[in-house]
Amino acid sequence: MMKIVAVRPWALGIGGLIMLIAGCGKPAAELPPLGKVSGVVTLNGEPLPKAAIFFVPTDAEDQASNAVTDEAGRYELQFAGNQPGALIGSHRVEIRTGGEGYDDEGNFFETRERLPPQYHAQSRLTAEVAEGSNEINFDLKGR
Repeated sequence: MMKIVAVRPWALGIGGLIMLIAGCGKPAAELPPLGKVSGVVTLNGEPLPKAAIFFVPTDAEDQASNAVTDEAGRYELQFAGNQPGALIGSHRVEIRTGGEGYDDEGNFFETRERLPPQYHAQSRLTAEVAEGSNEINFDLKGR
């Protein structure tokens, strides 16, 4: 049975706000400078699939980039919905595994957050994005 995972309503609101502020489909000439960002997220040495990762610029006025890890824990950040990358500069990083949604039969389910708060709500993770390609991996420890 396939499960469809949806993000909590507050996360959808944040995503919608990001899209509203950034605008959809901006021409490349209108975008701020971006660096391409990819990497792997592991938990206790094992790939962490289906984790939402957010790069939030330390300048609160700027937009965040986000991605979801694949089965091997790999991610590639997206900015403003369809532009690959993240703003150049310093970022606070949040990684989340919890969520809610409906399965194929329409039954509601909720997935428990598997990561300690220091990786999401009280994140201590940081990253520096430079011009060009950036490979930024996260080896998390926890439950």
